[in-house]
Amino acid sequence: MKKKIVTISMTLIVGVLLYFTGINNSKAYYYGPLAGYTGSPHDGGKTCDYSNCHNSHSLQSPQAWISSNVPAAGYSPDTVYTITAKAVKIGYGSFGFEISPQTTGGAPLGKMIVTNTSTTQLLSVGSLQYMEQTQYGYSATDSMTWSFHWKAPAVGTGSVTFYGAFNCGNGNSVATGTYVYPSTLIIPENIDAGISAIENAKTSFSLFPNPARGTQINITYTLPHSTNVEINMYGMDGRKIATLLNNTVSEGEHTQALILPSGITPGIYLVELTANNKSTIGRMMVAK
Repeated sequence: MKKKIVTISMTLIVGVLLYFTGINNSKAYYYGPLAGYTGSPHDGGKTCDYSNCHNSHSLQSPQAWISSNVPAAGYSPDTVYTITAKAVKIGYGSFGFEISPQTTGGAPLGKMIVTNTSTTQLLSVGSLQYMEQTQYGYSATDSMTWSFHWKAPAVGTGSVTFYGAFNCGNGNSVATGTYVYPSTLIIPENIDAGISAIENAKTSFSLFPNPARGTQINITYTLPHSTNVEINMYGMDGRKIATLLNNTVSEGEHTQALILPSGITPGIYLVELTANNKSTIGRMMVAK
């Protein structure tokens, strides 16, 4: 009797191990992959095509499987767009993906938003976001399409790279037979939109001398009450160069000296003053 019980117990243990091993191996296209396998520099270039996972075939050639409705001129800051991911492999019926918009240094860019909870889910690791398929969003014939929203980052961020990896499986619930394809999408910032966003703000100030010479320029402004004042400097391409002031300032009229960034080159720059949740922009020339 004891021998029979032991035999049954061992059978159950082996069965459970095989079951969860199957879940682990099929994770990339069934439950959704673990975060950190988009092939981005932050992820160490890793995709699901690594040891003990979907490595029965070598990593496939990159595919243009990430697209968006962002205009050709680029994204406008703080605007919401639709990102589409599509995997294609004729004769296959299981598909998965993982996408993350990052800088080459691994910082997150913008914010991804789930629009269909049945087919997509969002994983967060610290400040990083990873969009991927769900356990109900992997099965299709020959191809699978997913979509989600992305809120563009603030003005001056520059180009954004969406790093992604796609799995195309044969539906056998194990890792073998799966093909992994990397994909990237680079979206530029619409510089004109960025400058327009800065220039549309309202709060009065003046700069002198203008053109500026040397390493200092003066700014004059008036505050109705004590508040935090932030003054930022931008290039004409909308990219932030430096923060010249970020401090609490008392009410009344103020004239302050601002130290320009070291190594500043001659040219025209934008200076933004933000106070009382309102901003305005002025143009400043730096002379030789």
